[in-house]
Amino acid sequence: MAQEKLRFCRLCDIFDSIPGDISAYADRLYSLLDEKEKADSALMKQRIAVCDECDRNSAGTCLECGCYCIIRSMKQDNRCPVDKW
Repeated sequence: MAQEKLRFCRLCDIFDSIPGDISAYADRLYSLLDEKEKADSALMKQRIAVCDECDRNSAGTCLECGCYCIIRSMKQDNRCPVDKW
């Protein structure tokens, strides 16, 4: 029997470095952004509301690009990968 070559997703390796509480991680990332890069809280809430209703959202993760919706929403010039915002 031929030995199977195991393949691992490169993204799976990063999950060990992301804390279980993604909101704390997101807060830290937001605090590190330059002020002129940050989306304001109203814009972030609007974006998250759109993501919450999107069929490409799976428990806060965008199935189109693999980003956490909350993290993608934080930067002023970020865009939705399917042009919903």
